[in-house]
Amino acid sequence: MMRMIKKIMIAVDDSLHSKNAVRYVTRLSSRLESLNYVLFNAQPMVSQFLVDEAKKNAKSQRELKAVMERNAIKSQKLLDNFRLLMLQEGVDESRIQTVTKPRNLDIGKDIIEYAQAGRFDALVIGRRGISSVQELFMGSVSSNITQNSNIIPVWIIGGDIAPAKFLVAVDGSEYSLRAIDHLAFALSDAVGISLTFLHVRPKLKDYCEVDFEATQAETLEDLIRKGDKACIDNFYTIALKKLNEFDLGEDRIQTRTVTGLANIGAAILKEVQTGSYDTVVMGRSGVNKSFFTGSVTNTVLNKISKGAVWLVP
Repeated sequence: MMRMIKKIMIAVDDSLHSKNAVRYVTRLSSRLESLNYVLFNAQPMVSQFLVDEAKKNAKSQRELKAVMERNAIKSQKLLDNFRLLMLQEGVDESRIQTVTKPRNLDIGKDIIEYAQAGRFDALVIGRRGISSVQELFMGSVSSNITQNSNIIPVWIIGGDIAPAKFLVAVDGSEYSLRAIDHLAFALSDAVGISLTFLHVRPKLKDYCEVDFEATQAETLEDLIRKGDKACIDNFYTIALKKLNEFDLGEDRIQTRTVTGLANIGAAILKEVQTGSYDTVVMGRSGVNKSFFTGSVTNTVLNKISKGAVWLVP
């Protein structure tokens, strides 16, 4: 199979979270020879007062120019440091580019717009752990990007980890198949990586919270169980064919189905912990869209403080 070059954008700032994100993709690079990177940094916001004043007199124009030049220099220095880190880890310099841009009104939107305009295959960001109750386990920029990146897959990196064991959460939906497609493309020439497909068998409560009589509930549970098995068996047939197209053979893939836990998000988290997975791959939505766009996605993103989550739209 012809090797396909993948374009990965890494949005960075001067935090440890960004350093962990760069380390993650650098370690992935050691398993892949077809990744090209763009390190991206949005410069600090310029005071609107200074912008307005610069329209009125030459002195303010010079001050504005000086501020923007300092911001650009500081930003480029940050990018050069991350570039040096990647070079020290063995990434070829021809595979690394740096881009610094003045920030507009919203840094999250700036990042997403650049990623979409550049037609990147993935956008990588660091998870920012903070104390705010509103933002909980993710910083405002990280949260903004994961909620609004509806075209580009986002890799959210938490902690200093090395990608080797991938858990792919699937439910038989088109969204899960998109996640498989992205995974297959991204890892098409990878070595030393293991893949596990995890399917959490839904229960009646996942579809309807109304209480049923025992006999009726048992009948409905049986219908859900049989329908789900037929769906997921067909899904695996299609998914494995897709993976084979990218030279990811069945010998590298395991499948697991679990039942009985309170909710799907909790089941995924338990599997991550017991199986010591470093990366979770999932679609933004599921068969029941509330699964992956709402509670499941939020549960996984908020509770995995050390690990990577690939969120595929």
